[in-house]
Amino acid sequence: TKRPVTEFQYRVYDACRQVPCGSYTTYKAISDHLGSGPRAVGTALSKNPFCPLPIPCHRVLTSDCYIGGFSGDTKSKIFWKKAKLEKEGLEFDDKGFVAPLLQQPRFFNSFK
Repeated sequence: TKRPVTEFQYRVYDACRQVPCGSYTTYKAISDHLGSGPRAVGTALSKNPFCPLPIPCHRVLTSDCYIGGFSGDTKSKIFWKKAKLEKEGLEFDDKGFVAPLLQQPRFFNSFK
């Protein structure tokens, strides 16, 4: 896109880039790290011009471990996000939540 990327968006993308393959984080975990709000993180990720790599925004879920949306879309693109995460080793229940046995071991919040 030709939209300028703000300093805050770069900070969100830098945090998101730290989430390793096979793990996930939450909008809240990133916002706590940055001292902002989860919705601001979600808005920044919905405008990610670097998607999906090197900024793996598909690895960011809601605080209750629900798959959430992707690129600002909570309906059609969600299947792509789920498939990508499953390929990386995450498992989901039939409602779109990370499998309970994987929620804690795969949660990433060790931001630098």
